Amino acid sequence: MQPWVYIVLVGAVAIVYGMILPARKKEEGAEKQSLKDTEAALGLYMADLERENEEMLQLVSSIKQQSQNTKTALQDEIAVLREQIAGLEKTTMLLDARLTAEEKGLLQLTAFTKDNAARQPADEASGGVDSAPAPKPKPVSSIKLRYPRLFELHEQGKSIDSIAKTAGLQRGEVQLILQLAKQEESV
Repeated sequence: MQPWVYIVLVGAVAIVYGMILPARKKEEGAEKQSLKDTEAALGLYMADLERENEEMLQLVSSIKQQSQNTKTALQDEIAVLREQIAGLEKTTMLLDARLTAEEKGLLQLTAFTKDNAARQPADEASGGVDSAPAPKPKPVSSIKLRYPRLFELHEQGKSIDSIAKTAGLQRGEVQLILQLAKQEESV
């Protein structure tokens, strides 16, 4: 072959190589652009995940705070209820003691009445001066003597709640006292 053919072949190879080289750069550029796009998409995805994680942490912390507040409120309410129960137990014990005292008073009153009734026939048999039986004295209501202000308010037509508030007693106590007074009057 002649040298000019070599020169033409080397030139043709140089031209082909020159044409292939920009195509490679374009492919590498496209690959780099694709890689940059993928990295950007991953960056956005990670930012979204981070934001969602922050929101989730805030939600969990707010739920935890609400739970703690509810727990504290319930514990306070339980403490108040326990105090009320203790107060009611104390009141019940006082009312039981009062009821026992009233029962003893009634027993003494009935015993006194029976003694008077037993004495009257003995006095008549011994020839006592009074031949007419003495009228039974009406027993004085001891509960009315203990709570005069309460009965005064009741006679004025005040409600049980207003009587309790004025007298500084529980509503149940006022009802019990009024019931006991009715029982004493009926005896």
